[in-house]
Amino acid sequence: MNKLFKLLSILTIAVSVSMWSCKGDPGVNGIDGAKGEKGDTGATGATGAAGKDGTNGTNGTNGKDGNANVKSFTATIKASEWKEVDVTGIGSGVTSKWGGATIKNDLIAADKFVMIFVKQGELFKALPITYTKDMDNSLERLDYGYKTGQAEVYYRYQSQFFGGTAVYAPTSDLTFEVVCTEKTIQGLLEKSGVNLKDYDAVMNFLNRSM
Repeated sequence: MNKLFKLLSILTIAVSVSMWSCKGDPGVNGIDGAKGEKGDTGATGATGAAGKDGTNGTNGTNGKDGNANVKSFTATIKASEWKEVDVTGIGSGVTSKWGGATIKNDLIAADKFVMIFVKQGELFKALPITYTKDMDNSLERLDYGYKTGQAEVYYRYQSQFFGGTAVYAPTSDLTFEVVCTEKTIQGLLEKSGVNLKDYDAVMNFLNRSM
């Protein structure tokens, strides 16, 4: 019996040694499998807290003070708006025919000094204006007067051809710049030698001196 047990033990050990000694080398890794599908996008995270307000910027430089004593506006009179009117002469009761048109504006007042300039191209020319045509000494004139609330502008072209003919309306629309300021300014302008016919000179003086 003991011989049988010893024999079985020897066989068991032999089989175990045989199994361990017959184990082969590891095999080559197989090819990676295909990439799986992308999973669902996760939920959006909560909004972060608002950042702090930035520092206030430096204030800009104050602009130049405006001139509250000088007011101006533009007005266009169409050629069709001129009407024949009788204008009384200065110092006499004699009247003459002119073309007349009205410019209405609340800035115009009898206690103000009102200057009117007509625009010709890029230039402004002060009223009253008289142009003489060299060929026959024909005259073209623009004049004005004013009272509270309105200014009256007058036009007349006097031709010397064929015994003389008068025209009471310009052939095109005219644009005017109306400047209203204190009456005392007229004296300052004249005393300073400013050419009241020169729009730029007048406006430069007003903006510089008031």
